[in-house]
Amino acid sequence: MTPTPEASPDASPDARAGTSNRRLWSTALALCFAAALLAGWLAYSQGQRVAGRDVAADAEKLAVLEGQLERVEAENKLLHAKVAELEMARRLDHDAYGQVERTLGDLQSKLASQSDDLAFYRSIVAPADGIQGLRIQRFVVLPGGGQREVQLKLTLVQAMRHESIVSGLVQITLSGMQEDAPAKYTVGELLGRPRAQLPFSFRYFQTVEQAVTLPVGFDPYEIDVRVQSSKMNGPVQQAFPWKVEGQASL
Repeated sequence: MTPTPEASPDASPDARAGTSNRRLWSTALALCFAAALLAGWLAYSQGQRVAGRDVAADAEKLAVLEGQLERVEAENKLLHAKVAELEMARRLDHDAYGQVERTLGDLQSKLASQSDDLAFYRSIVAPADGIQGLRIQRFVVLPGGGQREVQLKLTLVQAMRHESIVSGLVQITLSGMQEDAPAKYTVGELLGRPRAQLPFSFRYFQTVEQAVTLPVGFDPYEIDVRVQSSKMNGPVQQAFPWKVEGQASL
């Protein structure tokens, strides 16, 4: 920076005033520059602290999920051991055969349930196919509370990619026969809102449920599920045969 020349004692009052003003402007500019640097540093530090908190929160959630997976795996091993022990007891102790059979049945039922839980958690943390991203984990149809009413239950998971929340819309279409002619109904049409779709937003998994009433005379045979999100290159789509859990037909 070029030094500002001092005004000589013999300089005119206007010259001395000009020199003083230049000094004031130079000092003001230096202070503004320093203030801008300080504000930028403070904003950067705040951003780093917020980012650190977000990463720590995500890491904590993932640790909880992995802990649940480890717990289910440990319980699964214990159940396998108990089943083997009871199998041996059944062969050796004929007098206690009936009690062993009942206990064995209960344990096998619990083991099947635990195996389902284990497969579910693995599909989130480390799926067998190694494919990341949004997927349809499960779709079931349950009996509803009214006549011809059913409950549609869809479970979505985000495998391996938990750094951000995934959101979007689900379109469910029922295909079947009505008065001997093919017919299709979307969930929105069954709800009286033709353009309506089911929203979702989650980081690890979410179950989307919706009750609908089937039109009189409509017998569905297939359900098409189409999942769309702005974070995906294309929709995830899968078809399921029509089956109401615990009920042969409507």
